[in-house]
Amino acid sequence: MKRPAAIAFWLLALLAVFQSAARTGVASGAQGVGLAAPVFTLTTPGGRRVSLAASLGRPVLINFWATWCPDCRLEMPEIARFQKLEAGHVTVLGVDEREPGPIVADFVRRAGFGWTFLLDGSGTVGMAYNVQALPTSFFLDAAGVIRQKYVGPMTLGQMKAFLREAQART
Repeated sequence: MKRPAAIAFWLLALLAVFQSAARTGVASGAQGVGLAAPVFTLTTPGGRRVSLAASLGRPVLINFWATWCPDCRLEMPEIARFQKLEAGHVTVLGVDEREPGPIVADFVRRAGFGWTFLLDGSGTVGMAYNVQALPTSFFLDAAGVIRQKYVGPMTLGQMKAFLREAQART
C-alpha cells in the first residue's frame, strides 16, 4: 500500500512543478527558435482568411490561447496595451485553440480586444508549433524566423523586450 501512495505523491509533485512553470512563464530556447516559423492560413471568427505570409514584413507576435484559460485572460490586457503602444511596428495574431467561432467572437467582442484573432479549430497549427500549454507565444522577426518562444502569461515589459530582440535580428 505504501508504494501506490508514494507514486501518487511524486506524480502530484511533478504536476505541481509543471503547472508552476506554466504560471510563472518560461522563455525558451527550445525547438523552433532560430528556424522559419511554420506557415499557416486560418480564418477569423468573422470568416476572413488570414495567412502568416501576408503578415510578414515586420515582426509578428503569435499568441496561442483559449477563452477558458485563466492565464490567457490574465495576459490579454497586457497584449492589448502592447498592441496599442507598438501599432505599426508589430502584427499581433491571437490563435484560439480548438474552440467554436461564435464563442471566440463573443469573448473578443465583450472584451473589446482589437488585434487579429484566428481559429485553429482542429489544433493543427498549435501542433505545428509544438504548443503544449496555454498561453504560448512566439515572436517572429520580419522574415518569419522564430526569435522567441514563451510559455505562460507575458507582461508588457517582456513583450517589448522580445519585440526589440526580433527587430534587432532583422
